Amino acid sequence: KQWYQRRVRVMALGSTLPYHIAIVFGAFYVMKEEGLLLDPMALLTSVPVVEMPMLMKFYWLLILSFALHQYPEMYFMRVKNEEMPNKIIGYTAFIVPVTAAYVTGLVYPGTVVLIIHCLIEIMNAIATVMDSVGKQELAQPFYKMWSIGFIPARAAITGLCAVSFLNIRGSEGVSPARLLACTVVLGGMVALQFYLAANFIRTVLSWRSAAKEVELAQKKADNFWQQRKEANKEAKKARAEKRVAKEAAGKTD
Repeated sequence: KQWYQRRVRVMALGSTLPYHIAIVFGAFYVMKEEGLLLDPMALLTSVPVVEMPMLMKFYWLLILSFALHQYPEMYFMRVKNEEMPNKIIGYTAFIVPVTAAYVTGLVYPGTVVLIIHCLIEIMNAIATVMDSVGKQELAQPFYKMWSIGFIPARAAITGLCAVSFLNIRGSEGVSPARLLACTVVLGGMVALQFYLAANFIRTVLSWRSAAKEVELAQKKADNFWQQRKEANKEAKKARAEKRVAKEAAGKTD
């Protein structure tokens, strides 16, 4: 059973790890071809996009295609029924904002958001795969990088959404309906970042609490065996004294 669970975890993360890496490299390639690496401020000023470049559209359609294919993939991965709700929520929480950003034309800031998000998830995926195959000592550095970078990544995405909203509001030619749609998408993205950050902090605190409970239980177990050992010593000593006293009494008789 443990081997099966490890195999499922490795297969699940083994499929998403190349996906996250491809998102990052694909984003840099698209920005390079669009000339955005030399002019990163254009990522913020070119929002929302009215006519999306073909390469950028192809990149985002690939992302949406893979994200949607994760739903039927759960059947082939033989995901257990009790694990499906969490996975469905996780996939949906990724697909909904990505789709909304694509529809509203927020693809340029959305690409930066994907880079930030995927860089952190790459660390987590590598660590979990290594941990699943029994390489805990190699997994720990990646876990630390993921845990250290998770909250700053949420803060960076939140700041990017705020800057994008200010640029859209100050842009000319943006219709009220489009401004409202972009505002809803950016507001939902910010709310999602706060939820992820709060859930992460809550999870870390629960891990620390569980670790303290395990440490306390270990100390109690150690104290119990130490007391047991001392009691055995005292009992052995008492038996020896009793034996000596009995032998001395026999000699006296």
